[in-house]
Amino acid sequence: MKKVYFITTNDFKFKKFTEAIRLDSIEISQLKEETPEIQAKNNRLIAEFSAKWAADTFNHPVIKEDVGIYIESLAGFPGPYLSDVEKQLQTDGFLRLLDGKGHRSAYWEYAVAFCEPGKEPVSFYTHQKGTIATEARGETGWYMDKIFIPEGHNKTIAELLETNEYIRNEDHYHKLKEYLQENFS
Repeated sequence: MKKVYFITTNDFKFKKFTEAIRLDSIEISQLKEETPEIQAKNNRLIAEFSAKWAADTFNHPVIKEDVGIYIESLAGFPGPYLSDVEKQLQTDGFLRLLDGKGHRSAYWEYAVAFCEPGKEPVSFYTHQKGTIATEARGETGWYMDKIFIPEGHNKTIAELLETNEYIRNEDHYHKLKEYLQENFS
């Protein structure tokens, strides 16, 4: 059985990934390591760079995920810089940035990259569209979860998580799973 490492220090992210991408022919283990994150225009490029770096550094096949949110009325800000910006602004800061903005459309970009040592990465991504609420609602999840309302819902991700109604768009995982079954098993 082949083995691949999912690079993350976040146990919850690893648990959700392994639940979504069950593979009988590949063992997936967590490698709790930090990777460098380049500044790039999208999350796919960051995931690719980090996966390539980790595969070559640790000499293992790896998977790396990167996530960002793009708010249209803020010209796509914070985009791939979500992690650092979210720590600074938190929920209230994002709401203040959007105060008075009528157009509150946004989308999450979920990107995942697979790379073997000495090879180039392969990546897949998906978008989840929605809007930014005018006030924080719900207690669960990260700062943006309390204000992002997925398309087709009237509750924030935090509210949906609290009632186990939230289903994240995992198309990128399904594409990765197909790729691994055809090219790595």
